[in-house]
Amino acid sequence: MKILIDNKLIDLTKGIDISLPLSPNKGATAWYCEPVKIWPVETETFIGKVSKGGSTNFNNIQLNPHGNGTHTENVGHISKKFYSINDSLKTFHFLANLVTLTPKPFYNKRWQEEDLIIDDLMIENSLKTLKQNKALIIRTLPNEFEKKNKNYSHTNPPYITEKAVEVINSFGIEHLLIDLPSVDRENDNGELKAHRKFWNYPKKPLLHKTITELVFIDNLIPDGEYFLNLQIISVENDASPSKPVIYKLYEQ
Repeated sequence: MKILIDNKLIDLTKGIDISLPLSPNKGATAWYCEPVKIWPVETETFIGKVSKGGSTNFNNIQLNPHGNGTHTENVGHISKKFYSINDSLKTFHFLANLVTLTPKPFYNKRWQEEDLIIDDLMIENSLKTLKQNKALIIRTLPNEFEKKNKNYSHTNPPYITEKAVEVINSFGIEHLLIDLPSVDRENDNGELKAHRKFWNYPKKPLLHKTITELVFIDNLIPDGEYFLNLQIISVENDASPSKPVIYKLYEQ
């Protein structure tokens, strides 16, 4: 099935899933969370596992949406007031730019550690020649397959600077997707400057904007413009496991 968007064709049968699976045996984790747990319901008279004599497979699932796999969050992640991602994300299709960036070394005097950052100049240079779209997908290098099953806890992953987020905002980006566990530094004493800048919190929170973290974009997928389908589950929480799928755009 093909549709026409912005004078370009999209083949809906050829979606590229950039989410990571939720599984006890694989998938990225962060923020000191345990891996996903999936186990059958069991009572005195029932077991939810056919291979053990049950009539059906009937499992419980335990996870943390921020620490297990691909997830999408809204300003409720950092606000005193509760905001549900299920209320914030009401539109699910966007034109998106995919860019690949190599975080650069930065000695953080405050923490006396060598960080890797995405700064404002990197964002400016990557976006200034592109069409202005509402969604931005950032792939970071190096981009090994190990990312798909990495435990990011205690690794001080790369992050985006506050000034870089100012540039992102200036381009009108409402939905930011990245292959890292957070747009902020792992240990920043709870300041979360990038999150706050993106959502304009606490001055006048932008409830419709979302951040999606821990995606994975294969190196075979070229940078450029894509059609994005961003799906969440209907959960009343600040974040949800999510399944972003991108589609190539073809000239007529």
